[in-house]
Amino acid sequence: MSDIFTNNFIKYPKALFRTTIMIINNIYCIPTYVLWMTLLLPVKSYRPDIYYRIEGLFFHWIISIVAMWSWTAGYDVVELGDDIAPARKENVRTMIIANHQSTADVPLMMASFNAKPNVLPNLMWIMERLFKYTNFGIVSLIHQDFFISS
Repeated sequence: MSDIFTNNFIKYPKALFRTTIMIINNIYCIPTYVLWMTLLLPVKSYRPDIYYRIEGLFFHWIISIVAMWSWTAGYDVVELGDDIAPARKENVRTMIIANHQSTADVPLMMASFNAKPNVLPNLMWIMERLFKYTNFGIVSLIHQDFFISS
């Protein structure tokens, strides 16, 4: 009986803490990203290479925060299969198709891509157009991700 009480005593405050962290992250990270990208918009017209390097770095940071959510839940990503390192060479265009089953899979995919250098800044997402109207939709619009209607 005491084990059940102890597990529940720890589980629910931990879930509340994680939820609070996610909400706080969304409140300060997304507006900060949008503000910086808006302030850097003049740089895009005369030095697009610098603009996209900075945008890629900021995008990587936001994705790292989302990837952290799955890590704090106790999930570890284990990759199996072919080595895709040759596809990550510079000036090589690669398409990765991931058939994920739910929105809960997205932080796990982000955690997987987060560990690979120079992947996230160059990664384009294809998603349902309804996501354009979510809190992360503005980030996806600035990053020039693709929205489709199913």
